[in-house]
Amino acid sequence: MNSNIERFEKMWAGETPNGINRTKAQKFQQYILEHVRQTGRPMNKENALKYWTGELQREIKESEML
Repeated sequence: MNSNIERFEKMWAGETPNGINRTKAQKFQQYILEHVRQTGRPMNKENALKYWTGELQREIKESEML
C-alpha cells in the first residue's frame, strides 16, 4: 500500500527519472480530479489519493448499501 501512495505522490508532483515534468503532473492531476468530480466529492488532493487507492470507491459502495 505504501508503494502505491509513494507512486501517487511522485506522479502528482510530476517526478520522472529526468527531473520534474510539470506537464505530466498537470495531466495526471486533471485525469484523477475528473474522476473525483464524477463522484460528486470535493476535488482535492486528499480525495484524489482516496480514488487512486480505491478507498473512495469503497466509501461510495458502502454508502449506497445503507
